[in-house]
Amino acid sequence: MFMKMNNMINNFSVVIPVFNEEEVFLESANKIYKICLEMNKPFEIIFSENGSTDNTVKLIETFIRGKDNCFMINNNFANYGLALKNGFESVKNDIVISFDIDYFSKKFLLQALQLNENFVALVASKRLSESEDERTLIRKMATSVFVFIIKILFRTSLSDTHGMKAIRRDNIEKEINNVISTQDIFDTELLIRIERSGFKISEVPAKVNEIRPSVSVIFTRIPRTLKSLFKLRFQLFKESLNTNNL
Repeated sequence: MFMKMNNMINNFSVVIPVFNEEEVFLESANKIYKICLEMNKPFEIIFSENGSTDNTVKLIETFIRGKDNCFMINNNFANYGLALKNGFESVKNDIVISFDIDYFSKKFLLQALQLNENFVALVASKRLSESEDERTLIRKMATSVFVFIIKILFRTSLSDTHGMKAIRRDNIEKEINNVISTQDIFDTELLIRIERSGFKISEVPAKVNEIRPSVSVIFTRIPRTLKSLFKLRFQLFKESLNTNNL
């Protein structure tokens, strides 16, 4: 059963960071475009190209040709969070859906477009009891440790912050200029800031079935992510001091 329909969601934007995806891009892009068409609402898809060194850019150019609701924006270097941020800053529709080229869902898109008016964002959580997480054990463990750390550092109620999410554009615009993180935790920080501002975020179970190995090396991400999390904790502490001194 889907959530109560919010008739204010009349259109949507999909943002997809893309990096060296020539093996899966065209098949996945066509599937995403098809499920967007099935929503029967105006939409746009923004491919935020992320410094690819293979044929990904040419494939995106081929795919978007003749589609006036599909666009590509470019980064000159690989930075997932910055690519996501640039995409979020480019959208024009009421709600923004974050998909990866290898992780998307028609069911989640439907749920996002039926988001209860009491919530400003929806997250597909891999850690709910009803979720189906078929990733490798090491990646599941990494997610569990990551969530444990953010709960300790930021007292968030969220059980997951990575993966598919939908956020109302108004709330993105309110917070995006305050976000200091790129790379691995841009979207995590954005959700934390939205939650700390008093807005409600809903979670639904995720089904994760990897269609190919991760393009990032987990053991290089771990120290980088930890550094970013503690940097964010210090930044929020400074902001709280400034607020208390007003």
